[in-house]
Amino acid sequence: MGEPGGEKGIEHFAGVFASLECDVLALEEGVSVRQMQEIARRMDCHLATIPSPIAWPGHLLSRYPILESRVFSHTVPGGETPLLSRTGGSVLLQLEDEIRLWVVVVHLHPASEEMRDREADIIWKRLGELLSVCENAVVVGDFNCAVEERLHSHLRSMEFVNAMEEVGGGIEWTMDTVGVNQHAVDHIYLSPSLKQTLKGARVVSDSGFRHDGPQAAGVWVHSDHLPVVADLELSKM
Repeated sequence: MGEPGGEKGIEHFAGVFASLECDVLALEEGVSVRQMQEIARRMDCHLATIPSPIAWPGHLLSRYPILESRVFSHTVPGGETPLLSRTGGSVLLQLEDEIRLWVVVVHLHPASEEMRDREADIIWKRLGELLSVCENAVVVGDFNCAVEERLHSHLRSMEFVNAMEEVGGGIEWTMDTVGVNQHAVDHIYLSPSLKQTLKGARVVSDSGFRHDGPQAAGVWVHSDHLPVVADLELSKM
């Protein structure tokens, strides 16, 4: 792929993202802001970046105008680990006519359930505040946990629906390629106001996104996670 941020990588991932044919695309652990800005320009998309206090930021690409964005994942002094260990934030989109939509992008801690519980409580509180502004919301990202853990429970208590459970045939592996342990950790949840708009959902496992092996030099995939895609019919809102 050449140097990080170089032309080859920008061209490659602009093509990969475009191939998904998504109007809104969230990345929980992406590339630098400058590289993502160039990708957004080539895709003719709006871009919001949500910093991570640890390393790589999250991003949201959108065909729809962005009205505002909020960051939850701040760096704090005196603590070994921030309150939110990785990307956490929200982006308010202007959809068709007068319809608005919050997209909440999350990336929970990969190892500590105690930390994920704390992060889940923060996101739950923020989500309540967001819904007082606009009732339409989706929560997307790398939950790094099974569906029995706290963030899933919080969302179900608010009557959010999991897109794959609702119309995608059930939860599927989203880490499922050669050299990677299988996990189902990436999810899309929709607020009750959006349930009737949900047409379909799928985990993208096309060539390039996953590989059965064997591992060999020159054999690679776009990411160690598979994309999750949900289709919404806005006319039903």
